[in-house]
Amino acid sequence: MIVAKFGGTSVADAAAIHRLVGIIAARRDERPVVVVSALAKITDQLIALEDAEGPADFEAAVARIVERHRALAHDLDLPPAAIERIREDADSLGQWVRARGTGPWTSAERDRVIAHGELWSSRVVAAALDHGGVPAAWVDARHVIITEPDFGQAAPRLPNIRNRAARVIGPIIERNIVPVTQGFIGATQDGQTTTLGRGGSDYTASLLGAALGAERVEIWTDVDGLLTADPRIVPDARLLPEASYDEAAELAAFGARVLHPATQLPLIEAGIPCWVRNSFAPERPGTRIVAGARPAPLGDSPVRAIAWKKGITVVNVRAPRRLGAVEFLQQLFAVFARHGVAVDVLASSEVNVSVTVDEPARIPALVTDLEALGTVTLFERRAIVAVVGLDLRGTRGFSARLFGAVRDVNIEVISQGASEINVTFVVEEGDGIRAVRALHQEFFGTG
Repeated sequence: MIVAKFGGTSVADAAAIHRLVGIIAARRDERPVVVVSALAKITDQLIALEDAEGPADFEAAVARIVERHRALAHDLDLPPAAIERIREDADSLGQWVRARGTGPWTSAERDRVIAHGELWSSRVVAAALDHGGVPAAWVDARHVIITEPDFGQAAPRLPNIRNRAARVIGPIIERNIVPVTQGFIGATQDGQTTTLGRGGSDYTASLLGAALGAERVEIWTDVDGLLTADPRIVPDARLLPEASYDEAAELAAFGARVLHPATQLPLIEAGIPCWVRNSFAPERPGTRIVAGARPAPLGDSPVRAIAWKKGITVVNVRAPRRLGAVEFLQQLFAVFARHGVAVDVLASSEVNVSVTVDEPARIPALVTDLEALGTVTLFERRAIVAVVGLDLRGTRGFSARLFGAVRDVNIEVISQGASEINVTFVVEEGDGIRAVRALHQEFFGTG
């Protein structure tokens, strides 16, 4: 049995879904479970519904989203019944918004609304597989992916997921029918809809793969696999035929948008490999990601890949010198934990700490609490550049090559030493692309 996840661009239109049907048809003997994201851009449109001026505006926007799914079903030559449930869901959303009135959504309400992107795309995909000669059954992920009530970034409850997957999905597989379910969404034990965070469809696939004991998990996207850099920035970026889970995790955490950062965790524990493949070119081999892999260097360079992430804010906190270093750090990270804000890069001295965050909505409340510890300064519109490779910490001359390549770029924060495979630094956002290209030229000969 395998799990195959298809991202938003891999279900974006009729041509993409035809390719999906062909990919799954070729894997029928491997008993695939299909996980899909929302159609490209739909999640953003659902999030924007919170800004609707009233119920009429809300319902008109929902109708436009439904129409995109109807047009897609028409292009796929699916019967009208394929979107009947989508229309019913849309009507329920309209009734809900009329009943609640205006005002900001709670996090639980937001999850309830944006989950419809995956619920609706998966109905179209299930119907398309059936229509294409691949018997399929639509499965509501909220009956399987049980989570804590952490709306917007819900933590999965793994024992519950294992039990539910065996009960709900297992019998469908045994009947030689392809289960089609949603990524990104789940539910609490009492049935409230939750989401796993943006990009969480990969995480769903790995959770199901581990719960069902899959032979492998396939992540189908719009690039050939893990690459030495973002091909939109470096067109000559090279494919990594194989990567370790450590490499994949570092790249995902620092901006490589091929995998969700949490994807690897369930698969490492279960010893299940993951493949990243291109749904637009399914004949290409992709990248195989396995635990304990020790991939060979690419040429004479210890560097394997370069990632970057923009939209970063550096939060600098300077404490009074009378505050002990241990006490200062303890109190500082307690503030971040209390606000649920993750830190990507950290640099510190006894009374000064710089950290990077990428959750701008939470920064004002975070700063209010941090000001009780010292002077807080924000540096906005920054970018993290991460260099991932083999034993970077122990490679003589590596740092000279790295910082020599970006000598014309002002580097504000550096983090090296916590990981032997990763060096990260922070630059102004406008310098991010230039830094990535310069590093790729230095270590791979093209930029």
